[in-house]
Amino acid sequence: MQCTENWRAEKRSRLQKQLKDYVIKVSASKKLLDSSIWIGYFLGNLPESKKIVDSEDILYVSIISLHEIYKRIEKLVNSTAGEKAIDYIENNCTILNLDKNIAIAAAKNCRKYGLHTLDSLIYTTAIKSKLEFITADYDFLKTPNTKVIKH
Repeated sequence: MQCTENWRAEKRSRLQKQLKDYVIKVSASKKLLDSSIWIGYFLGNLPESKKIVDSEDILYVSIISLHEIYKRIEKLVNSTAGEKAIDYIENNCTILNLDKNIAIAAAKNCRKYGLHTLDSLIYTTAIKSKLEFITADYDFLKTPNTKVIKH
């Protein structure tokens, strides 16, 4: 009798944990973070970025951002810090690649919003993936579905 009660209690506990994990995933927002958010996070000069990265939200990053993040951190700190930043991102969010549809839409968004090519590729990756775009770059103030963090 005691074994059966222990088994039921353990099973109930596992199911409650699974339900809690499911609720967190369902209620979490899906966001693509721009390079500026990650750079601010790793350099510690953008306090809002820590709240965003450490949240329960489901995070994404464009493959283009990895280039920008590594390049900037390697220049300002060193290559080891750049590699650690990329490793952290790989382990804590989903990296999204480019495709033909993103490339063509990004070209149109360059003209439409006056964005530079790399910025447009990153932004368009978020839009085509139906993700909220979070940035600290004021060049995105006029783009829809974007949250610009003030610094």
